[in-house]
Amino acid sequence: MGPPDGGRPIPIRKITNWKRVSTALEKIDTPNLNSIPNDIASTDEIDLAIGALTNHVRTVVEESEREVPASSDRRKFPPDILELIRAKNAALRRASAYPTPEYRSRARALQREVKARVREFRNESWSDLMEEIKPSHKAFWAVTKALKTEGYTPIPPLKKPDNSVAIDDAEIAECLADSIETQCSHASPPHDIAHISRIEEEVLQKTSLEPKDDLAPVSLSEVQTLVKSLNTRKAPGLDGISNKAIKCFSIPLLSLLVAIFNACIKNCYFPPAWKEAEVIGIHKPETTRPPCQLQTDQPPERHSCPQQVLRLVEYVSEGFETERSTVAVFFDVAKAFDRSRSSSRLHPLSLLYSAYTNDVPRPSSSGVQLALFADDTALFTEIGIGAPDSPSSLQRAIDELGQWFRKWRIEVNPTNQQPYNSSMVRLESTHCRQNTPNLKMLDAIIPWQRNYKYLGVTLDKIYTSEIISSVLEYCTFLQSKARGRAR
Repeated sequence: MGPPDGGRPIPIRKITNWKRVSTALEKIDTPNLNSIPNDIASTDEIDLAIGALTNHVRTVVEESEREVPASSDRRKFPPDILELIRAKNAALRRASAYPTPEYRSRARALQREVKARVREFRNESWSDLMEEIKPSHKAFWAVTKALKTEGYTPIPPLKKPDNSVAIDDAEIAECLADSIETQCSHASPPHDIAHISRIEEEVLQKTSLEPKDDLAPVSLSEVQTLVKSLNTRKAPGLDGISNKAIKCFSIPLLSLLVAIFNACIKNCYFPPAWKEAEVIGIHKPETTRPPCQLQTDQPPERHSCPQQVLRLVEYVSEGFETERSTVAVFFDVAKAFDRSRSSSRLHPLSLLYSAYTNDVPRPSSSGVQLALFADDTALFTEIGIGAPDSPSSLQRAIDELGQWFRKWRIEVNPTNQQPYNSSMVRLESTHCRQNTPNLKMLDAIIPWQRNYKYLGVTLDKIYTSEIISSVLEYCTFLQSKARGRAR
């Protein structure tokens, strides 16, 4: 039956008076801030200033908060359901005080009745919403997203190396630590010892140099601009200071931040307090992230996603006109961006990864093209009447790419069936059927797939002219939309 309502704590939530926070943060003559030295020079003074500023802001926010009862869904229920809930609660209290079979049976019956009536009411509300909802409705996109979301997938329990289930917090923490260590370690042994030694020596030599004092100091206007762009819907870190609180900083507090930043730059110091974070492990479903930018065998160019889809589709359609099929091999580099999902962080990471892989070998064989975007790599060519020796040319390009992967210890995502997560797709028209021998990546056969999702477009084994027309129309639409935004 459950405990009576009197035994449950009343849910509460905190409301912050942000106008009061802004007013309080304008005062800088406080014990916390007075402990900060006028000239922040050493790393100890940096840590002291960060701690004093954090305590001051946290104190101001806490003093500007008040607790109120949390809102309840019951306010949305019609009067008959509210009356049923009151009767159920009274029956539960009566059964708890006088646990007779009659009272207990009555309480259970009311619980079932309330549950059924609430379910009926929610179904009716959903039906009414579906009848009246339009794109202008405030819940339209939320409902659309909910309907498109696949069913709930239960998260499997964490298992220890001996295959037993991790139960307590200590065992779970060890499992997560082992997983992170595995992700950040090389799965394959070094292939070219001399190459690795040469790279390590060069890195050691670069890091041993004195830092150049040519970095411009942080200005107040820079910090003001960044503070204005902060997203107030982000959760705070371990210090409990939210972005909304930072937006309430007065000019003196922003100037203090500027002094801390410049002291950190001058001392080449990253404060330990800013390194701490609460990490929450989230189950990652098996997904294939399609690339969104291509790079041909010419010098690297920047293209939009529609242009790359258009490029591949046009390549396929031109082959159909000469009765040739297209064979494409797709590779997925392991753990390139697995630890960053923020779009603001992915852009600079993509640029760094592009610089790191700038010397990727372009196919030496004629007719084979290379496509790169971030951690996704693709090779494709034509086969058929009048085409060069494409299967062997494509195999040579795969061998060259595989040796480059091994040299730079770039691992390709493994699968249960194959040592490397690579997929091969043959795109052919209904009147053009070609047989292609199996290709290999580092002595492992690359499996054939009937389709592959590339930039939101599924490439099928039988690629008809109708599909080509629809894709071209879609790409043209996206290009015109992108041009409109650019204006």
